[in-house]
Amino acid sequence: MTWWLIGALLIALVALGFVYKRQKKQLRQSAAEVSHLRRRLSETRKELAEVNARRKKLLSASTQALIIVENDFTISSANKVAKRLFGKFKKGTTLMAWTRQHQLQELVEQTFQGEKLPFIYFIWHDYHLEARARSIKEGTQVVAVALAVHDVTEIQHLSRVRRDFVTNISHELRTPLASLQLLTETLLNGAIDDREMALNLLHKIAHQTDTLAQIAGEVLDLSMLESGKVPLRLSSHSLHDITQRQIDALLPQAHRKNLSLVTNIKDEVTVLADDTMIGRVLTNLIHNAIKFTNTGEVTISAQKTNGDAPEDVEGEWITVSVSDTGKGIPPDELPRIFERFYKIDAARNRQDAGTGLGLAIAQHIIEAHGGQIWAESKYGHGATFYFTLPTEVGV
Repeated sequence: MTWWLIGALLIALVALGFVYKRQKKQLRQSAAEVSHLRRRLSETRKELAEVNARRKKLLSASTQALIIVENDFTISSANKVAKRLFGKFKKGTTLMAWTRQHQLQELVEQTFQGEKLPFIYFIWHDYHLEARARSIKEGTQVVAVALAVHDVTEIQHLSRVRRDFVTNISHELRTPLASLQLLTETLLNGAIDDREMALNLLHKIAHQTDTLAQIAGEVLDLSMLESGKVPLRLSSHSLHDITQRQIDALLPQAHRKNLSLVTNIKDEVTVLADDTMIGRVLTNLIHNAIKFTNTGEVTISAQKTNGDAPEDVEGEWITVSVSDTGKGIPPDELPRIFERFYKIDAARNRQDAGTGLGLAIAQHIIEAHGGQIWAESKYGHGATFYFTLPTEVGV
């Protein structure tokens, strides 16, 4: 009996030892699994932090307003552009309460419902905005909507400028084309047999053809200047010499109106410029001054500019002025004189009115040199146009 008990105890001890080893092995395995889960949790947290950091960088780097709208229509995220546009928001703020835009609310609702809209357009204060939406899904369920709102104000402005340009160029072309058609029909209807009349009509046709050529040339020049495709050949030039060449060419026109052209530019004044381009600017300004002056004189002057030069160009600056003793420019028209095709009321019905592109071209040329151009006028007492040019670098 005793040996039986001893045997039973031994068997029990062996069984307990086996169970202990098995439990110990399972504990080790569980500990290893817990350690692995901890490592995976740490890696997942790190990956999540990296994803959030990338998301924040993308949100902050975007030029569009980016907004995340949850399925209860509250805002969960918005980048700086969106906050600058619509203002700051508190946690739990709804899209409608934040933006006050029914169009955005409707876009988000339709996106949650699975409908796809290309975009919506709306106006917020002075901004013209375009919004697009995309659903964010978990499996097959839409849990949020991402809104991208883009400022298209400048695009709208450019579109309006393009429409105005087409309208203006059509108007400018219509007059010479109508004259050419009328003159040609007159010749075809028998005037060609009258030599004196035919020559007169042909001279008028040549004049209208020159007008068309001028319009085409100035439109092309303006287009090239605006696109930056006209290279400037900058070198040091005597401003007096550049000015004198333009005066010599325009002197007969001034004499026909008994006007004096006066130059107050010293021989030693030099500018860093493309002399051909600056000559064109001076020709335009002096020609306009002669055109709108009936008595008196046109004066071209130059002096050193007070104040600091622009940061991107070293050296001193010269301010050039072209003054006349004409009627001047009305105050309400003065801000618009550099617009393409704009003509002041006094010029619109003149035969020598020009295309209205000369000052726009002059502005682009001066700005390409890094300078500025502007006008001042006291109506009834003449006008003065100013522009700045750099002197030779290092002077």
